[in-house]
Formats: sequence, C-alpha cells, structure tokens
Amino acid sequence: MASNFYRQNDAPRYILGHGLELGFIGGGIIAAFILVASYASINKQREKLWRGASNSHTAEELSALGDRAVTFRYMY
Repeated sequence: MASNFYRQNDAPRYILGHGLELGFIGGGIIAAFILVASYASINKQREKLWRGASNSHTAEELSALGDRAVTFRYMY
C-alpha cells in the first residue's frame, strides 16, 4: 500500500503518505484504548456477578462456557 500512499508526484514532502500513516497510527491507538476500557468494564461486571452469584456452577460447566464464564477475566 505504501506505493499508493507515497506517490512520486507528492515528492519531496509526501503529505498524503505521511498524513495517511499518522491517521492509521492514531486510529490504532484509539482502538487500543477502547479495547482496554471495554475489557476493564467487562471484568468489573463479571466481578460483581461472581460476588453476587451462588456457586451453583460446576467446573465443567464453567469450562464449557469458555470466555463467557463468570470466572473468565480478560488480561490487558
């Protein structure tokens, strides 16, 4: 894709190429912050559910739920 972003007629400053690359970097940073915030929120919700719930689930049932289990925590 860089060959399309850094065109010869934009030389020597390559404003289009640099602008697009900075935009992609900024978008990635924003997406990472949103992901961390959502993981933290989900972990807090699961902690509340785990404290309030009775231990009626067996280890096999929790294992079958995978990442939807109340005991599963996202790491970030």
